[in-house]
Amino acid sequence: MTGKVLRKQRAVKATESEWALVRARAAAAGMSASGYVVRRALASEAPEGPSLGTLAARLERIETAVLTLCEVERLRLAERGEDADWIAAVRRVALRMRSDPARSDGAEGAG
Repeated sequence: MTGKVLRKQRAVKATESEWALVRARAAAAGMSASGYVVRRALASEAPEGPSLGTLAARLERIETAVLTLCEVERLRLAERGEDADWIAAVRRVALRMRSDPARSDGAEGAG
């Protein structure tokens, strides 16, 4: 026994333009039309929503905006001589981040 899987011929209904597109995409992928159809049909569904790269870029923009706002507020409070209030606020945020049970990475608690 060679271990080869027996494949049987199947029928697919498609218009001429649909099948031409399938054949073109299969050729671009270096596959037969039937192999392409099977591969695409069995592939896992793409998740809804933005890609991981898009989400990472959004998070980076949010992080930059938050850090900028924090620096503006720190400077504003320092100009008014309220540095202690800023330090207290930063400590409250850090404590909340360390004690939040939803955080599982423990990065804020380390160090």
